Amino acid sequence: MSDQPPNPTASVVGAGPAGLLLALLLGRAGHPVTVLERSPTIDLTRWAGAPVLQPVTLRILERAGLLERIRAGAGKITSGEIAVDGRHVARYHYADLPEVPLPYALTVPVTTLRAALLDALGQLPGVDIRLGVTVEGLTGAPGGPRGLIVSDAHGPREQRPGFVVGCDGAFSTIRDLAGVPTDVLAYDRGYLDLVVPAPPGWGERITMQFGDGEYILSMPYPGDRLIVVWITSEERVDTAKARPFAHLADHLTTTAPELAPVFGPHVTARDWDEIRHRQVQHHRIRPERWLDGNVLLIGDSAHAMHAFGGQGLNTSLQDAVWAAEGIAAATADGTTERLEHALALRVPYIRDFQETQRRTLAPGPGEPTAHHPDSLPDFLPLALGQPELRPLWNGVPAGVPAGVPVRVPAEVPAEAPAGVPG
Repeated sequence: MSDQPPNPTASVVGAGPAGLLLALLLGRAGHPVTVLERSPTIDLTRWAGAPVLQPVTLRILERAGLLERIRAGAGKITSGEIAVDGRHVARYHYADLPEVPLPYALTVPVTTLRAALLDALGQLPGVDIRLGVTVEGLTGAPGGPRGLIVSDAHGPREQRPGFVVGCDGAFSTIRDLAGVPTDVLAYDRGYLDLVVPAPPGWGERITMQFGDGEYILSMPYPGDRLIVVWITSEERVDTAKARPFAHLADHLTTTAPELAPVFGPHVTARDWDEIRHRQVQHHRIRPERWLDGNVLLIGDSAHAMHAFGGQGLNTSLQDAVWAAEGIAAATADGTTERLEHALALRVPYIRDFQETQRRTLAPGPGEPTAHHPDSLPDFLPLALGQPELRPLWNGVPAGVPAGVPVRVPAEVPAEAPAGVPG
């Protein structure tokens, strides 16, 4: 831990992937950054899921020099199949998508991603990661410059950063301390994911089955395994977990026949405690604003969402790019115009996607049900990113208002020694 001044360019609250990537981008651009994490340690062994990172997000990590490290511990996806009520409705290959930055997606364990980011940050003298730190309050008035009151084993202290960035999750302390009104929707849905051995010949494909009141997703996982995700009602998940695992396996193979080779006797004979699995509660988070004076919210703090569509971690990592550019511009010229421009594009896009999820998972009267083809989100923006900001993920400024300076961080080759793990 370095001895950082109390007034860095940014104090990033939360050492999740989005916060760490933001710190990396700012640090490589020469800005002093402090990352504040409440936990006394960062556990890189605890199972925390393995989201699908789409090509647009992988391009961001490639530019940061992290892709090779991450790819070594990920599952590769080159194609996908979509079925509704047992009927195939779509197939796609990433290589066929227009202007796709990389011809594949990856299932990346969150711990693998955090480890790569932490290794890269460890080589930046201007970035200080402080563990076991609690944010007690904000100084200053709403809408104006705010400082932080933090405490750790050495007692309370004040920080006066240029920006306070909330990356501290769906139930963000920074958002609450800033007094930002927030709409919270708790989904009455069950989410269960399982890690099971992959059958021979599964290949680099992801399958999606939409049925009556359920959604089954199966995708490669490192080590010749699959992640199988079951999204349905909480009651159905709870009932399934109260019965032998073989009952759920039988249901999944009936609904998604392609899983029959997955759930053979060598798997169905296991007990629940022999199957790596998680049951997760999701929420939709909609703050009234993402920028309040010098307090900025990104990632789950700004827009937590359901796992349906697989955009939570993708959009959070993408946020780090426009946030880093906007903070750098504001530090240089004293105006948040660049940030405000990005937010004017980003917020409506994210809210539209959250509404697509809501209509799919909790449809109102007259709205299509979850297994209706019209309820499925448009795939291209999921894979390629938001159209208006798409060039930015590749290092090209998008839609810059006249007179606003742009400083895009240079691409870091994978073999470059500075800040890049081997």
